[in-house]
Amino acid sequence: MVTRNDVLCGFWPHATEQAARTLPGDPHVAAQNREPDQIRAAWQAHPAGPPPSITTVVPADLLLDGLTDETTLRDVGLQQDAADTRSIGDLVARQIEQADTVLLTGDADLDDAWEAEQLRVLLRRLAPWTDRRRPGEPVAAVTRGLRGYAVGAHEPVPEHGVAACVFRARRPLHPGRLHDALDEVTDGVLRSRGHFWLASRPDLVMTWESAGGLTLGPHSGWLAELPDEHWAEVDPERRLAATLDWDPYYGDRHHQLAFVGIDLDPVRIHRTLDRCLLTDDELSRGEQHWRALPDPFRRTYLTRAQP
Repeated sequence: MVTRNDVLCGFWPHATEQAARTLPGDPHVAAQNREPDQIRAAWQAHPAGPPPSITTVVPADLLLDGLTDETTLRDVGLQQDAADTRSIGDLVARQIEQADTVLLTGDADLDDAWEAEQLRVLLRRLAPWTDRRRPGEPVAAVTRGLRGYAVGAHEPVPEHGVAACVFRARRPLHPGRLHDALDEVTDGVLRSRGHFWLASRPDLVMTWESAGGLTLGPHSGWLAELPDEHWAEVDPERRLAATLDWDPYYGDRHHQLAFVGIDLDPVRIHRTLDRCLLTDDELSRGEQHWRALPDPFRRTYLTRAQP
């Protein structure tokens, strides 16, 4: 049962408004440029009643176009402020990932039943945690792994053409080789997200996010670099996850990157990223050598369109 405390999100107003008219109860319809976690954060700042349950409404005939749209919200006048650099693809992906429930509409009207099921599988791969999250708690998809949550589903065997995989590793990525491999890694990927670390910047957690375009950038420091007296200032879930998975050499440094796509080749993605990791020889030279490696990512965020 939908209640007055429930919120409908979605990039396409016609779909959310139609759902609001047909669903029982009286749900609130959020602005089309709002993400579920922004709504949760607003509720936490001024709680009134129980936390909202958020449903993202996705029209079947527009889902793929939305995920791959690299047009910025600024280009269509939907940016929230001057610092809003999101693309339409970013927003659509985040609205799906952050929802408590995802409602696919119009799938019964598609001519091809196989295509309709493909879209349902895609949504399950994009947000495998929907209907299983704690209401009211924002957890950004790109940093879920730092807090011990799954960053995605590892389903490398395609179902209706949809495959998903998660890349995990400890040793750092070589900045030059990763930069050169970005087109290959993201080829055919509808959505990717997670965190990683570069040998040239061993003190930084880097985030990775793509939907239409790819954005990489610094997020925070690793706890391995944090003095003991400051650990109490860190989110308890992140402290617990780091402690349980602590490595005697790397500390809490690691990669967790999730990829979802249609006709995706998980083996190719894993092999490409494996080649970007430091070799045994490079690893043995130590951190001072790593920091001196040529780094195309240094001092900048990288935003680029996917092929």
